[in-house]
Amino acid sequence: KSKKSSPGPIRNMFRGKPGKALSYSLILPGLGQIYNKRYWKLPIVYSALAIPVYSAYFNRKEYIRFRDAYVMRIDLGENSTDEFQGILSPSGIKLYRDIYDKNLQRSYLACFGVYLLIGIEAFVDRHLMTFDVGDDLSLHIKPQLDYGTAGLGLCLKIN
Repeated sequence: KSKKSSPGPIRNMFRGKPGKALSYSLILPGLGQIYNKRYWKLPIVYSALAIPVYSAYFNRKEYIRFRDAYVMRIDLGENSTDEFQGILSPSGIKLYRDIYDKNLQRSYLACFGVYLLIGIEAFVDRHLMTFDVGDDLSLHIKPQLDYGTAGLGLCLKIN
């Protein structure tokens, strides 16, 4: 007899409407929000993604600038014609190069993090669409005394 194996937790996550929203959002950021018909979130999604993308662009440009100047300074010494001649020492150029390299790596991580958060937001938003938020929801709090054992408690009853 063959046992029918159930799909794993990852495969289950992509099933149903929340899974579709997550899948769409991972294919193209913002597509999950469109699938959820939350069009007003698109400017937020693309602004959130644009910040680390621009940061990565800027840090990469500056890293290359300082890397090239450092290589030129090391290779040619005092005959170097880099833009920092007379302004920064080779160790100063290397320090700036390393700072921009670290910031570039952080920017890449931020891009990946924002990309994932956009997908997670679409997934959670789709789940929350099915919650009952009618007027008949209520919470009753009343003290409860248990006579069988010594104790005092709090009873929460949600209707």
